[in-house]
Amino acid sequence: MRKIFLYLNTIRFLKVQQIFYRLKNILFKRKFINTSYEVVPRRSGAWKDCFINEERFSSDYQVKFLNSSKTLDFPSDWNKEYVSKLWLYNLHYFEDVLSFNAKEKSSFYINLFNLWIDHNPAGHGVGWEPYPTSLRISNLLKAWLSGLDLEKDQLKSLFSQTSHLFNNLEKHLLCNHYFANLKALLFSGIIFQNKRWTEYSIKELEKEITEQILPDGEHFELSPMYHSLILVDILDIYNLSLSFPNELDSLRKALKKKIPKMLNFLELMSHPDGEISFFNDSVFGIAPSKENIENYGRSLSFEPKKLDTSKACVHKLGSGYISAYLNKTKIIFDAANIGPEYNPGHGHADTLSFELSIGNERVFVNSGISHYENNKLRVMQRGTASHNTVEINDSNSSQVWHSFRVANRASIISRSVQMQDDTISINAEHDGYKRLLYGANHNRNITLKRNEFSIKDNIIGSFKSAKVRFYFHPNLKVKMENNNLKIKGKRFEISSDLKCKKAKLISSNWNPEFGKSLKNKCLEITFSSNHNETRFFKRFF
Repeated sequence: MRKIFLYLNTIRFLKVQQIFYRLKNILFKRKFINTSYEVVPRRSGAWKDCFINEERFSSDYQVKFLNSSKTLDFPSDWNKEYVSKLWLYNLHYFEDVLSFNAKEKSSFYINLFNLWIDHNPAGHGVGWEPYPTSLRISNLLKAWLSGLDLEKDQLKSLFSQTSHLFNNLEKHLLCNHYFANLKALLFSGIIFQNKRWTEYSIKELEKEITEQILPDGEHFELSPMYHSLILVDILDIYNLSLSFPNELDSLRKALKKKIPKMLNFLELMSHPDGEISFFNDSVFGIAPSKENIENYGRSLSFEPKKLDTSKACVHKLGSGYISAYLNKTKIIFDAANIGPEYNPGHGHADTLSFELSIGNERVFVNSGISHYENNKLRVMQRGTASHNTVEINDSNSSQVWHSFRVANRASIISRSVQMQDDTISINAEHDGYKRLLYGANHNRNITLKRNEFSIKDNIIGSFKSAKVRFYFHPNLKVKMENNNLKIKGKRFEISSDLKCKKAKLISSNWNPEFGKSLKNKCLEITFSSNHNETRFFKRFF
């Protein structure tokens, strides 16, 4: 019975079209239409090169994805899940054609793509699934616009792949997958002069851009990693619109307004070390780095806006994220609902969690993720206990389950920001635990001052047990003696008096990349009443 309710509370958030297309995909075999290829593809001298990816392939077919390396053995490795399906997807993306030294390896990529065509018959295997197909089409056509001399048979294959994709769009998933589908259709439609693909992709992209990019520039899945990926997609489409202005005038105008806001949000959600924060599904090594994305934006005449880090607080109303800066300290606070409602597959039960840096050093970090496989570790890494927030009754604030499922979700009831003199105060409350037998709301107030900060948690209602956790970056020296906590970085020290608290320092893991876990420490405090305040004092060396 419990599982039935879990399914019902997941399905009730879906769009009708998602249910329709899921049933359609089950009942009807996906179509492959090999449209005759009789066009001459168009290049444009206005295209701006975008070699922003890290190199994954070597010329002797050594490859490394998700921190797992392999010498490839074709044709079997095209469909062998060596590590995971995500690892296999990466093999079919062909992102390496846009790596920094790609032009030096052009003949290798030509040969690799010929192998792909020979070993992957039309419509069969992982490589023909819509998402890897979309990324491969876009990447190879971008590389071709930058000078990669694809052969006639290779261009014909990309044309056929697009034909297949057009009949297998991921309308059952929507979100970033559908966006990637549409981007590939647009590139192929423009380059191969296919009016049907072009018109459909423009019409749908205009709707998706309006829905997926919130008014303040946030991508609606509220993951800094996926925001970065979508921002690259947006820059690519804008780049294409400058290269073929007559067909893409309306898209260009819409994107020109969105891109500065998206770059601004990336800055807000990144730490001073230049990399993204870990909220929802976010780690390093999947999206291009923030620096590379900003450089790509500059090549298209978008200069990222740098914020005043002496004292500032930015509250993004669309998403609910809040960034605050004071005296070399940056805090990023999650006062957001899980989003989007109809597909929160990359969402975590991390409501009211935060991350904090002092100078260029990360101090408090959410735990990150190490894989997307459906197992207990995946659910644990998405759970409340893996984040810098409060867990009540050993439950998650939102019901994350399976690899990409969420049933009942926490809702933000209130949030506010106050700035006065040298003090920034952030407050928010959510109702994620109201569904429990002993129901309660969680209210959190974070106060940031020049030489101290405090986290005050209030549980409004009844509860059996409650714990608050603070995860520390692995590079820090963390110790606790006589309930006196000391945290030492390269240029600062933080102390906290934990006397009269049920506090302990436990071993845990920080997962900065897929397939990579580092040992770190976690401070765990058990509530003895409905209120807990933890104060931290800092000094600089």
